[in-house]
Amino acid sequence: MSTPVLESCWSPCIWASTVKSGSRAVAVYTIAMGLILITFIAYQMAGGDSTQLWNPLFEADVRGSLQVFGIIFIVILVTLIVSSVLMVIGINIWMRGLMLPWLITMALIILFQFVFGLWLIGGYYIYLDATFAALLDFLWMAYNIYCWLCVLSQYQIILQMQSPNIEILVEY
Repeated sequence: MSTPVLESCWSPCIWASTVKSGSRAVAVYTIAMGLILITFIAYQMAGGDSTQLWNPLFEADVRGSLQVFGIIFIVILVTLIVSSVLMVIGINIWMRGLMLPWLITMALIILFQFVFGLWLIGGYYIYLDATFAALLDFLWMAYNIYCWLCVLSQYQIILQMQSPNIEILVEY
């Protein structure tokens, strides 16, 4: 059985002596991030400014594809918010299954951040601001990976505590 990846959760924004309290702080962070991004996407869908090169909806048509992809992003972010609440409940009652939706959703978001950063570099490498935006995207992705590892460590701790500790004395 593997040992947890992390024993405490330390980052510039979150510091906790245990991954349990760190995972709760990560849940608050992801809920706040989800609400802020939903507000920003809804603003763009209502006709707000989406002309920044670093914006994932930059090349989307306001009346067509922006509406479709905006709804997809909002559904993913609402899923993240709900799974953050489930994660906290799962941590409190030691039910690791309630942590899985957050781990899966956040892994998909991290994958999107990676692909988006590559898209920025590949498509707009001649623009310094796009390269800088890709760097910031990769830094944010690294922070999200650390938060993901914090929650994974709490998942591993719960898994260890719930696993039966049986030794087989007879050799087969």
